[in-house]
Amino acid sequence: MEFDTFLTHDIDLYFGKPKSGKTLIAGSYPKPLLYVSVGNDGGGRVLLTGFREDIEKGLIKVKNLSNDMPVNGKINKTSIEKLAELLRELRKADAPKFKTIVVDTIGALQDDYVAYMEFMKGKKLSTQEWGDVSKMVLNIKDNMKRFSQENATKFVWVSHVKEIEMYETSGLNQELRMIPDLTKNSATKYMKDASNIFYCCRKTVYNEKGEKTVKFLVYVGPHPLMDTGTRDIRLQEGAFVENFNYDKWQQLVKAQRLDGTEVVIPEIKESEEEKTEE
Repeated sequence: MEFDTFLTHDIDLYFGKPKSGKTLIAGSYPKPLLYVSVGNDGGGRVLLTGFREDIEKGLIKVKNLSNDMPVNGKINKTSIEKLAELLRELRKADAPKFKTIVVDTIGALQDDYVAYMEFMKGKKLSTQEWGDVSKMVLNIKDNMKRFSQENATKFVWVSHVKEIEMYETSGLNQELRMIPDLTKNSATKYMKDASNIFYCCRKTVYNEKGEKTVKFLVYVGPHPLMDTGTRDIRLQEGAFVENFNYDKWQQLVKAQRLDGTEVVIPEIKESEEEKTEE
């Protein structure tokens, strides 16, 4: 009797508010790296600042995807269709090989397809038409997953964040949760296929003397209100990790423990907190 090998894909998902360090972490992944910019929200500028030497050496390549401009009342190709076309080209034997492909952001893929549908129909989308959007968004997810399996390529999905009422994992109660910036159905399925889900943020951190500073932190592992988690470390609870990047993550995986940052948040005035987050 012959047995099959394990089918594995390698996908990490980072979500969080703008300017929370997501793209900078994605750029730390193994090279050569292809950075696929969807929606052009400034991630390319972050890479130019943080990884200029790698870019100049050709270790980071960039592909910008967006919907075609309308011509004669029609949009020829959407960013989702262009991404599918890119993956098709990268499957060819003579195509360049990348260890990592970053897609920043997956929410922009959805936004672009919504914009295309509304332009073509001349109206807001119905519930059924939103189903057509989800179908396209999930088809490209499956395409990326297959590509990762076929080519042993790491994918990094970058997303903004939104809050939504949804059932927690027991399925017993609904609660307000933080998830990637997709529809509830699409976000759930993207999270299902990600091996590791990280939340990025800027946080006001206080030391023992009560002195405060703003730090970039990444939440690793399970959290009661954020759909974060990992398949690479067995954790009962998660923690914020400081100075996070790909190498730091590999060290944590090897050690099978978290080097968490103690985050103490005393009560402060709302106006002061808002000022810190700006």
